[in-house]
Amino acid sequence: MRSLLSCLAVAGCSSPASPPPAAPTTPVAAIDAAAPAADAAPQVPDELAHAPAWIFRYATAERTETWTLRHHGDGALVTVEGAQGTTRYLGTAADGASLALAVTSGPNQLALDCKRQKRGVGATCNDPKAKPLDVLDCYHPDFGAPMTFGAAPGIEYTDACKGYRLIAK
Repeated sequence: MRSLLSCLAVAGCSSPASPPPAAPTTPVAAIDAAAPAADAAPQVPDELAHAPAWIFRYATAERTETWTLRHHGDGALVTVEGAQGTTRYLGTAADGASLALAVTSGPNQLALDCKRQKRGVGATCNDPKAKPLDVLDCYHPDFGAPMTFGAAPGIEYTDACKGYRLIAK
């Protein structure tokens, strides 16, 4: 009997077993797979993506950028490629006495007023014998000189000769 009382006394004095610790929880954010990313670029309509390309390259010792302009109906797409990467501007085109573009890339806005011109542009820089080509002289409000766009392969302004020439194919 004494041993039974000893067992009961030991059992009564011991504390109940502690529950196992809970597994750590990590909050799980709900993800809507159908929602586009906040910084996703807007979709470019097919007819705009495949519109004829007008190209201008700016080449100096400090930087080289290639600008590609496409427009169709009231839509406009301007793509700028340079050492920092590629920026795509999408927006509107109003075709009248000139081609007015109002495009954006995220918070960045770009406005160009493009005049249809004929310019003598050849394979060599400032070629006085070059035959006149259809170009778009596009003016940015912050610059006096135009960016001269030509049908692909395009027109390049180069600092080497301070003038324009055709981009080599």
